[in-house]
Order: sequence, then structure tokens, then C-alpha cells
Amino acid sequence: MTKSERIQILEQVIQDTFWMARRYAHGRHTYAPGMVRDAYNDLKKLGIKIQHDTTIKEPTDVLMGGMISRDDYLDDINE
Repeated sequence: MTKSERIQILEQVIQDTFWMARRYAHGRHTYAPGMVRDAYNDLKKLGIKIQHDTTIKEPTDVLMGGMISRDDYLDDINE
């Protein structure tokens, strides 16, 4: 298997699994959203496209407040 073929396989694995990480981290009040956002930005720099996910929505005003941070939500990386 060539290096190019291995890279193609890795890109496909990333595209096939990233949506789960984003869904898991979206709205969590932990380190997870930041890690997923950083990974997304790194993938974008590499030219690896991640599909839009219709289940990822912007938080409502009801959800925002108190100790909740806007950075806990990942709708900003759902192009």
C-alpha cells in the first residue's frame, strides 16, 4: 500500500467518525468542545472536509446563562 493510499484511508476514517465526536462534545461543559474545535481547525488547514450535521444547532437563549459558555457549543464549526 502506498503512502498516498494510506493517507486516503486515514482521511476517510476521520470523515466517517468526526461527526460522532462533534455531536458528543456539542453543549458539553468540559474540555471536549475545545478539543473537537481544535481538531476541526487542524483538519480544515489540511484540507479535510467535514460534512455539515443538521443535528448541531445554535444554543437558545434559554440554554445560555450562568456557568454555561458559548464555547461549549460547536455550531460554529458546522459548515
